[in-house]
Amino acid sequence: MLSMSSYGCLLARLRTESGLYVLGAGASAGVAPLGRSFWTAVPLDFLRNLTGFSAEIPNHSALTQQILENSRGITIEDIYPGREIRPGSWDYPYREIMERIPGYYARILLKHLLAKANFAARHNDSYGVFDFFRPSVIANYNHDGLATRFCGWRHRVLDTHGSVGKEFGSPEIKAFIEQVREYHLPEESDGILMGVPESPWRDRGLVLKLLEIGRFRPAFIAIIGYSFARNAEGYDDHVSLEYFEHRFRDFRGPVYVIDPEPDYLREMLSERLKLRGIIGVHARWNVLANAFMKSLRAPSGCRRRSINYDYESLLDIHGGGIAFPLADE
Repeated sequence: MLSMSSYGCLLARLRTESGLYVLGAGASAGVAPLGRSFWTAVPLDFLRNLTGFSAEIPNHSALTQQILENSRGITIEDIYPGREIRPGSWDYPYREIMERIPGYYARILLKHLLAKANFAARHNDSYGVFDFFRPSVIANYNHDGLATRFCGWRHRVLDTHGSVGKEFGSPEIKAFIEQVREYHLPEESDGILMGVPESPWRDRGLVLKLLEIGRFRPAFIAIIGYSFARNAEGYDDHVSLEYFEHRFRDFRGPVYVIDPEPDYLREMLSERLKLRGIIGVHARWNVLANAFMKSLRAPSGCRRRSINYDYESLLDIHGGGIAFPLADE
């Protein structure tokens, strides 16, 4: 386990050695919807803004099924926060209405939410810090396009599950969504593997990218905010997991698992990869990256506070769900 006092040693390695970075949703914390907010974004938008809905339940795509499955805990308070629900009020059939969500609308709304940060093009320390790292390979499992936009000039970025074009984050797309919310339009394939399990037969692009990753010989591996899409039954990204198990078994370099709760993944990889050098780093990447940046920007010989101190202070003041730098920095 990496102690927080060793953050400076970690930064030194990232700056001087070429590694393999594996980025999950946690790498985009603060700028892209994560977890429950991602899955419930569609049903909440649909329920708050609809003027009508189909009487028939459509045949849902795999993505829409995932949205519905992960949104079963929605309550009337989530739909209308702050509104008083008096006893005896009409029981709004929101669960039944959710079943009528059009798949085309659901997919394009999620693409819009994921692409907004890329469209805005605002600098982000979570990706900007890679400017200071030695040229490496980034296996990016996010769809938001931020790794390619901010890191692609220096690093080899492989969007393993596909990336949403920045134009989907535009106000024009938002206005378009308003027009199609209640219509069941045919869904078009866009080559983006979003919210569904990997398949070695269907996802040929993924397989080719994994093979390209395998040709690289990294000095270390850093897994940042990624869990191989762990769920109650296993892992949605099982193809990637099986390839990593095959390719990096007995890997000689260190493997860093950077996550607020890295222990489960660290132990699983230790068993599968037969490695003892897997290091859990209890940290939120967006906060740690900003602490790294503060260290990197300090004039030589003038730095008096440790990266550990900066990380803890930032986390105490701002929490873990904010993007750095702040708007006033």
